[in-house]
Amino acid sequence: MKDISFKAPEYQADGSFRDISYRFEGEESSGWAIYRDGKKEMDLGPGYTPVQSLYCGVCSTDLARRFLPYPLPQIIGHEVVGLIDGKPVVVEINASPLARGIETKDPFSLHGLHTHSPERITLGIDRLPGGFSPYFLAPVDAIVNVPDKISALAASLTEPFAAALQGVDATPINEKDHVAVLGPRRLGMLILSALAGFRKEKNRNFTITALVRHESLEALCKKMGADDTLDTRTQIPTKSFDVVFDTTGKPEGFLEALRLAKRCVSLKSTNGQEVLGLKHLTDLVVDELAILPWKGEHLDYTWPFEDARNNLNVFVSEGVAESVIEEAKAIDASEGRTRKYVRGIADQAAAEIRAGHGPEGSIVPRFDLAIASNLAEIDAIVRPLAGIEFSILRPRSAILFASKKYESPLTEAVGSRGIEIRTSRCGDFHRTMKLLTEQPELAAAFEKEMITHRFDLDHISEAFEMAADSSKSVKVIVEAPKP
Repeated sequence: MKDISFKAPEYQADGSFRDISYRFEGEESSGWAIYRDGKKEMDLGPGYTPVQSLYCGVCSTDLARRFLPYPLPQIIGHEVVGLIDGKPVVVEINASPLARGIETKDPFSLHGLHTHSPERITLGIDRLPGGFSPYFLAPVDAIVNVPDKISALAASLTEPFAAALQGVDATPINEKDHVAVLGPRRLGMLILSALAGFRKEKNRNFTITALVRHESLEALCKKMGADDTLDTRTQIPTKSFDVVFDTTGKPEGFLEALRLAKRCVSLKSTNGQEVLGLKHLTDLVVDELAILPWKGEHLDYTWPFEDARNNLNVFVSEGVAESVIEEAKAIDASEGRTRKYVRGIADQAAAEIRAGHGPEGSIVPRFDLAIASNLAEIDAIVRPLAGIEFSILRPRSAILFASKKYESPLTEAVGSRGIEIRTSRCGDFHRTMKLLTEQPELAAAFEKEMITHRFDLDHISEAFEMAADSSKSVKVIVEAPKP
């Protein structure tokens, strides 16, 4: 049995840090007890191994942590590089049964959705103590070795780059598209790199424009993959872009992205706040859900690069016109398909699912697709039960907006202009490491161009202050103390 004791700066509900004594006691095969200030805080089951922290990046999620619906106080930090037997490793953040290497009947883990498993906890975000600490506990099958071609410092951007690459993978980008990245800094620079890496990997021809508000960032944007830049303070964009990646993390940024997009807005921001009348936009991102205009073709919605999906069970909100369902059924009949359209109230459907009476025939106990007619119905589909991270819709699915009444610029963009809202969250570290190994210039640029500041763990408050000042920093890294 191992016994690891240390002090770590714990993030408080007011955004401050306080040094707290922690102790991990246990082993991989039987599980761990976590003690906080001498009192047992929680028990973890088997499937975790201790990792010595090395570097941990500060990201926008960390800066907005107090607004997110997860318990505090907590040791946060999830963009972490650690050491096992002296060799650098990175760790995927979702501690699902699959990631822990334990037997499970969890349908999410069995059907390629383990990062969305209701049984998971999340490193540095939801309960599992994170990387701003001398040590952390990692799910054993979530540990990925850092290849020799990639430095440990550059590897500290693996998690956000994997998320950026996931956003690119999840967004349909066509040949000769003009793609814009709005507000590039921490995440946006990585999305520029992911777009450039994706373009080279797939041998696809599209243009990448960075929309900036700081002249000093223009050269960096080009180094990270942009073909050109546009300073939105002095040059108001008049032309639209086929796809806009909004990386601002601000409601006004999302509004600007909707204005500029011709076809699609891709969103990764998790700021925990209401945006353009939608209360659960952050949760939409957490579940990797899309909002699409009502079209018959969208009944066959499939996550990009995923095999064809049979969206058997479709939830229909009460406000959706009956003519929409009649049209959908006519399309199904013409294609020889059979789908179940269930009209109802989201919180009642949630209660049925949680009682074990979910839709029959779906791979997970959720609806495969949903149709809504206003923002309140979208919110209810995404989070029907107050304070509970639970949706009646399966992850990586879509809500089809079917109405000609537009209560917000968001619904106007989707319903009138046909704009698609795509979201994504965590990425595949193995895919990411493969891309970085094949294109080592990307990882080299991370270390040379993006990491602007490094702080010792004892100065984590100063690190957060610097990371919050977008005029002075791009990426801030916190270094754990050496034992």
